[in-house]
Amino acid sequence: MATDIDRDGVAKAYGRWAPVYDLVFGKVFDHGRQSTIAIADGIGGRILDVGVGTGLSLSEYAPTTRLCGVDISEPMLRKAQNRVRALGLKNVETLAVMDAKNLAFADRSFDAVRTERMLMHIPDPSKARPRWRVCSGRVAA
Repeated sequence: MATDIDRDGVAKAYGRWAPVYDLVFGKVFDHGRQSTIAIADGIGGRILDVGVGTGLSLSEYAPTTRLCGVDISEPMLRKAQNRVRALGLKNVETLAVMDAKNLAFADRSFDAVRTERMLMHIPDPSKARPRWRVCSGRVAA
């Protein structure tokens, strides 16, 4: 039960941050975001972006990199969906509300998984990464 409370707490907190997240944290995390995107783009193919948030990173990927983004916060994903529409990002296949510990993708669905500053928000992060069998390549974290 504690895990559910933690999960809900994280989702609610990011729901509150959604309206101002890009303004507050966009520039602060620029370097880390660009570094992990460069690694993911270098792998190429189909990338799962775990903790995609408002989708700030989506326009920074190469247009040939196919993307699926998941986040625990519905308000953050709404901003990401609006961003995808506004920028016409055709390489974004999916944006879905999903818990990083319980991904609803088949094993080896992706060439790599990218995440940034997200594992600290999972109640038991050691259980998340081994579950990322959805990836046949590397984790750019």
